[in-house]
Amino acid sequence: GERTKPRYRCDVLSKDTGECAICLEELQQGDTIARLPCLCIYHKGCIDSWFEVNRSCPEHPSD
Repeated sequence: GERTKPRYRCDVLSKDTGECAICLEELQQGDTIARLPCLCIYHKGCIDSWFEVNRSCPEHPSD
């Protein structure tokens, strides 16, 4: 069957905010990002790829 992905909210970053823990590139103002329930944020493309393989937040694997 189809695996369920964690839900996230899509957002556009309003200010630079460090790096994406998945690709380690900077998260910059204007980037399309995904905000997870645990409030971690990643590039949307990064978390989409991540969720193909893993079902949980890279930084909170137990969620």
